[in-house]
Amino acid sequence: MIRPLPARLLADLDAGPGALVAFGAGPDRALYALHALKPLDYRTTRPGPSYPKINPAQPQDYRARAWLDGRCVLDLRIVGERYNVHALQPLGDDLLLACARSGGSAGHANGRVYSRDGRRLREFALGDGIGHLQTTARGAIRTGYFDEGVFGDDPVSACGLAAWDAHGANTFQFQPQDGLDTICDCYALNVADERETWLYYYTEFALVLLRERRIAGQWRPPFDGACAVAVQRRHALMYRNPRRGHEAALFRLDGDGRCSELARFELQREDGAPLRPERVDGRGDTLYAYADGCAWAVDVEQALAAAL
Repeated sequence: MIRPLPARLLADLDAGPGALVAFGAGPDRALYALHALKPLDYRTTRPGPSYPKINPAQPQDYRARAWLDGRCVLDLRIVGERYNVHALQPLGDDLLLACARSGGSAGHANGRVYSRDGRRLREFALGDGIGHLQTTARGAIRTGYFDEGVFGDDPVSACGLAAWDAHGANTFQFQPQDGLDTICDCYALNVADERETWLYYYTEFALVLLRERRIAGQWRPPFDGACAVAVQRRHALMYRNPRRGHEAALFRLDGDGRCSELARFELQREDGAPLRPERVDGRGDTLYAYADGCAWAVDVEQALAAAL
């Protein structure tokens, strides 16, 4: 049985002309959104297969915004950025913009740090094929890679999950242990706090807890293809990739590795209409969804109450 799970409206993300290119929550629980203000030039257009482009033909202008507790706390224009940007996160007092691709072993500087008044401060390489990027309150960076990065030419991306300091020094690369297989594609990433990082990856569809960068737990929820996960104590709320259907599932995670499904849900608006997100991101105990130009949220506590 699919149960309704009402989502809370957080903000209207309408930026006028422009396309949303990055969406997600920061470690401060503020919600961040980045719009490209000029026509997108994100993929090759020549005959044959289409590939992501690192650099647009003309520099792009972006509008970066953030909301906290319903109030807009950041509204910044970044002008003349020569990289296509796919991720936006706070980095200490500054902002980190990242391009998903780096050109493989060439290691182009696909991480760009800006001050909150729009000055470019520094740049560094963060690996190729970034599918997920989240930062911590102390300025650490976590990156999860999709398959083209894992099986590409960049030696760091091959690990599937990496950590960096605020100046781009690589500080961690995931190594499977305790019977886990290697990461072929990091489907979901949740940097809950400085100590805990959750990841869900292909091919095993394993949900893994890293505590102080060591594997502290692993489960295999029967919910393949999730793109986002929220976690509170021993419960996980997972959302399936919208391309595979709009469905969420709540699981109990036992200490011995067993995983029990408690309920499945359809997200709904406050008026009861179905919510069909285009993007979903997990941070801490909350899933953040982008749908119809607005940001919505639902947390594990709500899911537990709805499962009764």
